[in-house]
Amino acid sequence: QSSQSLWNRLSVLLNLLPSAADLQESGLALCNEVKDVLSGAELPDLKANLLLPEDVALRNLPPLKNAHKRFNFEQDRPIFSAVEEVSQGKSRILVRAAFPFLEVQPAAEEARRNRLMRDMAQLRLQLEVSQLEGSLQQPKAQSAMSPYLVPDTQALCQHLAVVKQLATSGRFIIIIPRTVIDGLDFLKKENAGARDSIRYLEAEFKKGNRYIRCQKDVGKSFERHKLKRQDLDAWNLYKILDSCKQLTVSQGSGDDDTTGMVTIITGFPLEDPSTFSAPMQSALQAAANASVEIKNVLEFYKQWKEMG
Repeated sequence: QSSQSLWNRLSVLLNLLPSAADLQESGLALCNEVKDVLSGAELPDLKANLLLPEDVALRNLPPLKNAHKRFNFEQDRPIFSAVEEVSQGKSRILVRAAFPFLEVQPAAEEARRNRLMRDMAQLRLQLEVSQLEGSLQQPKAQSAMSPYLVPDTQALCQHLAVVKQLATSGRFIIIIPRTVIDGLDFLKKENAGARDSIRYLEAEFKKGNRYIRCQKDVGKSFERHKLKRQDLDAWNLYKILDSCKQLTVSQGSGDDDTTGMVTIITGFPLEDPSTFSAPMQSALQAAANASVEIKNVLEFYKQWKEMG
């Protein structure tokens, strides 16, 4: 009960298993005892008491004490084939009384399946980032600074040299969201800084720089089409914030403290936020609520240098 994230993931995994009806209609050669188990597998209480090797091996494990009350460990255990043992094991997992949160409708099941895929991608990203963390040169004085920096389009266009220094310092991991690359692509015809940034990023991605990497799309989110037309800067900030959340917050749990883990470095001056539009101010507040810092790229660079 104290590992809610584990149970959430387990429920998704169990819903990927075939149902009792699927097993019965599979054409597998199963003995009568196993067929009887499958026929009642989805009833509120599983009546069968056939022993599996795992039951015998885990007989005295305290958490399984109640579950084992139904079994007679003194009886002779029938000899089952591997297929029969697996089928019987799956039938037990299907008991809804044991896992009441497995009652899902098709749409909900599809949502859970999609969430599982996102979780797997998130866990892989977390593993990669944690491996990078081990190689970061992080002096004690700078340990309070975010290890992950997410530059926006303006920071790259206006201050590419500064971003390059941060990337080559070995003290930060620079994450480039797809929305930032799209922004550079949109500006490249009229903005030399955007063209320089694109060439730089393409070269770094190609050689596999450990400290600067592209983050792919984070999946469907609220697109805010009206906001995109009315205030493109605010819309871009929301999209970058979505990417930051993907980096720092597990999809299965929103309780993790991610304060100080990631900082958005922007080319916008932030001395007086009241000069921004209402949508932009709302986006800044949303970032604060998500424990994602936003700093001007030059101010962040200055602070980093002052800390030595």
